[in-house]
Amino acid sequence: MAEEEGKDPKVNGDKAEEKSSEVKEEAASDKKESDGAKPASDVDDAETKAEARIKAKKENDELTKRLQKLALDRQKESKGERLKVIQSDQASHLSSVKTFQELNLPKYLLDALFAMGFDRPSAIQEEALPRILADPPRNLIGQAQSGSGKTAAFTLGMLFRIKIDEPATTQALCVTPTRELAIQIVDKAVAPMAANMTGFKIQLAVAGSYMDREKGLDSHLVVGTPGKVVDWLKRRYINSKTIKVFVLDEADNMVEEKGFRANSLLIKKALTKKCQCLLFSATFTEEVVKFASKMVYNPDKILIEDGPEFLVVDVIKQLWVDTRKYENGKLGFLEDIYSLLTIGQSIVFVRTRREAESVHQTLSNSGYTCSVLHGEVEPAQRDTTMAAFRNGESTVLITTNVLARGVDVDNVCLVINYDIPTDEGGRPDFETYLHRIGRTGRFGRKGTAINFINDERSLQTLSAIEQHFAKDGKEMIQQADADPETLSEVIEI
Repeated sequence: MAEEEGKDPKVNGDKAEEKSSEVKEEAASDKKESDGAKPASDVDDAETKAEARIKAKKENDELTKRLQKLALDRQKESKGERLKVIQSDQASHLSSVKTFQELNLPKYLLDALFAMGFDRPSAIQEEALPRILADPPRNLIGQAQSGSGKTAAFTLGMLFRIKIDEPATTQALCVTPTRELAIQIVDKAVAPMAANMTGFKIQLAVAGSYMDREKGLDSHLVVGTPGKVVDWLKRRYINSKTIKVFVLDEADNMVEEKGFRANSLLIKKALTKKCQCLLFSATFTEEVVKFASKMVYNPDKILIEDGPEFLVVDVIKQLWVDTRKYENGKLGFLEDIYSLLTIGQSIVFVRTRREAESVHQTLSNSGYTCSVLHGEVEPAQRDTTMAAFRNGESTVLITTNVLARGVDVDNVCLVINYDIPTDEGGRPDFETYLHRIGRTGRFGRKGTAINFINDERSLQTLSAIEQHFAKDGKEMIQQADADPETLSEVIEI
């Protein structure tokens, strides 16, 4: 099986042996180097702690499944009707579904869906899946808010088309902007959904992925980033003629001019005309939808009727703090927040790599368990950093926009916009703001986004963002005093 840096997305083997191995690995990671061998009592203690940590993780996973189900149910009850479906073929009789059983899925996929906690389709899945699974296949541009089940929808579409063979024929390709999102799709969506597909093989195509030129690509599905996928297509590692389904995740970023449009077009051009194309994102500008509609032949469209402001999740409390008169400015205020508030996991978004390193050094020197992630961090270290953050070993993650899109960590309760997001021209970046704050408040959990103001320009930028999203002139982002103690009274974490 092709894999990257020891990652194995398949779930197989005897459950008892798997659990024993899992505990031993956890216990081994707890042991400290010493002059002699560890006493048996210390080893037992390490294994007991490891078992407790594994149990806590499994309980949290179960809680996440329940919250996910509740959140999807609420979306269907209150927001599902706001999806606007535009069919390319007006004569089509395709309609939405209310249960997964109506889709006539193979038992191995249906069982996997239920095991993942999907009891019934979400609003986007109700409309998208009949089109994704249609015969003949239909192209689709789909939009829905974060946490709505988009990833599960296109993953199901890819796995549904794959026929297991040996050696493996590459039949599906998913391209996404960042390695973190690619790894998340493999680990959190493809692996559990393909758990019952004996012989299924998957390959990550990201920086650092190794390909044996002699053996070539032995994989049914490839998930990767645009640069690496284009490279592998040029080297003919990927046979574009056998691909049945092509997915662009975070598609607005993948096809917009300032994003990855050039590489996305190169990939699309290499595919056959029969290849099904699925484009998904939480945000789509009118210009991007028009371009995507030309890029993909005759697509059906599922869009949010009320526009992007509808995507600002109600459970996220949005605040802004003027740090101009605070001692040591926004860096001093950030440090004091963490010293006075009991915060679970949080993400701090900054504009530049230099600022990321500066904030990381300040918080680390103050004794906080934090990590940093940006474009200059080596691929292997990026994977280690994300794994540590997901596992709760690191509680604060300082990052640039590399993590603004799509990456989900269930326990993030606070997002801080250390720098208000702007595009390359210095204009307010509405979509990035939306994606950033969407990293918290996942699946109905409470969450807070705090925006730091340090000059007049940042204040004007944030004001423009609020005006863009707010409805009927309502205040969307409330001002909070530059006082960490009083902030604790209004924050929701």
